Amino acid sequence: MFVSSRHLFFFSVTVRGTTSSDRFKGILLVAKGQSSQNILGSWSSIDSSVYVVFCDGTSSNGITQAASTTKSQIQATWTSPSTTAQENIVISYQQSCEVPMARHRLGNDHVFVCQRLNDDTIQLQRFINPGGYSSPTIVTTDSNYGGILTVTRVALNNGVAYCEFTLSNFTTTMGRRRKRSISLLSQSTQYRILVATGHLAGSNALVQHSSVAVLTQKIQLDQSGTIATANIEGSDDDKAMFLRAHGIIMLFIWILFVPTGILIARYFKQSWPTRKLCGKQMWFAVHRSVMIFAAIMTLIAFAAILKYNQGTWVSQNESREFAHSIIGMLVISAAIIQPMMALFRCHPDHQYRFIFNYVHAIVGIGALILSIIAIFLATLFSLSDTSINKPWRIVVAWESTEFAILIGFECLEIFYRKKWSPFCVKNRDKPVQMDVLHNSSDATPVDDRSSPENILKERLKTFLLAIHILVAFGLSLTLAYCTWQAS
Repeated sequence: MFVSSRHLFFFSVTVRGTTSSDRFKGILLVAKGQSSQNILGSWSSIDSSVYVVFCDGTSSNGITQAASTTKSQIQATWTSPSTTAQENIVISYQQSCEVPMARHRLGNDHVFVCQRLNDDTIQLQRFINPGGYSSPTIVTTDSNYGGILTVTRVALNNGVAYCEFTLSNFTTTMGRRRKRSISLLSQSTQYRILVATGHLAGSNALVQHSSVAVLTQKIQLDQSGTIATANIEGSDDDKAMFLRAHGIIMLFIWILFVPTGILIARYFKQSWPTRKLCGKQMWFAVHRSVMIFAAIMTLIAFAAILKYNQGTWVSQNESREFAHSIIGMLVISAAIIQPMMALFRCHPDHQYRFIFNYVHAIVGIGALILSIIAIFLATLFSLSDTSINKPWRIVVAWESTEFAILIGFECLEIFYRKKWSPFCVKNRDKPVQMDVLHNSSDATPVDDRSSPENILKERLKTFLLAIHILVAFGLSLTLAYCTWQAS
């Protein structure tokens, strides 16, 4: 018991078993007034194994577990309400498998799903979650899990979905009892309602929900009742926008913009030799602009995911998500280091300029490779269950196309270097016009633009670059669509 006045109080709570070997899965922490039984105060925690939940439509006033793995203890901090008059406040906890998980799995529960499908029709289905934390299993009409479901009304009015149903015939047939994976519903038992809201995949399949609520009042199935969750849905939509922004920005930046900037720096140094932009060689100006834009947008996407997760780190129990976050931080670090390193680079004629050239290239290529791994991991998230089957195949298709385009560029360079007059054995004694590029200390021959061979070479390079841009844009758009659906 804890006595609160008009001042703020902070109460540190640690929940553990009676012995060090005791472990548990589910937990719910709330603080209630002893007389009013109202939920009071707010919770916070830096423990990655728990997260805050919304009880009775109020934010951060409950604590539950973030994963289905067993744990030996959890830690959280309760903050008293600043406007509460003096009252005895009871802080109690409940260990239960009925608390919603971080994913779309509850645990040993009966689930009634009111769905708004793609065509705006409303559908009500009944599921069970057997085996603790397995995926929901639909209940068929011939199944007997306590009560026969009868849908009495479904409707969509002003964007609000209504699902009304009754449960009847709770009798069980004696003599035909069998071992069940879940207890039967009963009219004589009081139940606590757990509400989760989220979006459906493009195939109308259930995917991860990010909003959960634990209703304080209990219900009994021989009485009528109404559950309204419109306020939860709205907050979920707002929060999902940050997840969508993160995914879509990262896809376009690291599939389209960054590879384009690398290709221009690698294969177009001798293109447009007489054209300049802002006093710089055309290729260099384009490369610099694209990469600065990519670095800025990467930081914006990073800020979006921080906002979505409310500044908390991904739990190590979610292995793919955790690996994605670590690799993503390496990519973001490279995006910050690259422009800073370029800002302090030495002059092109400096004797140690080659060090910058190599480090700049290694960090850039390394960041691109890591970004591919991060994107691939993201397509394996449970959140990525969309109407497009296995979105990771899109990433593989993009990688294969980029590899083929890269081979095409290299073959083109090797072929024309052998045929290019300054490198031919018979022409090595002829004078060659030289030009010093802005990002290199090497003097590079400037070929004759009017040469038929060079014109063909430039056209082929431009064609390969155009293929890259079209393919990268198309696949980025497809993955962005998957991200929008899944989140």
